[in-house]
Amino acid sequence: MRSPFESLVTQKALVFVASVDQPDLADAMIEAGGPAVTKNVCAKVSPELAAQIDEVVELLGISKRRFLEAAYIEAVRRAKEIMEAEGVYEALDRIKVTASPGASDQEAAA
Repeated sequence: MRSPFESLVTQKALVFVASVDQPDLADAMIEAGGPAVTKNVCAKVSPELAAQIDEVVELLGISKRRFLEAAYIEAVRRAKEIMEAEGVYEALDRIKVTASPGASDQEAAA
């Protein structure tokens, strides 16, 4: 468990780091209908999960958009790490080489 001092410094450090990218500005622009480079991503989820998301964002005092964007970024990053570790990209490269025109000629010459 953190000491009160560690909690204070951690909180302020995280607030500072999070504010550097100004995600609140993106929220404000979206809400105002102004120009924002975004794309809507919709997914139907269970009512229980929706309630849990609502509870978490309310406790954290952040927008649902900000929370879900962070979750999507983390999920994509982690999925790519797993796919890299399991050789998915190498397998795709092998498929591309096999499917490319003249691949059989190149393999025969080798």
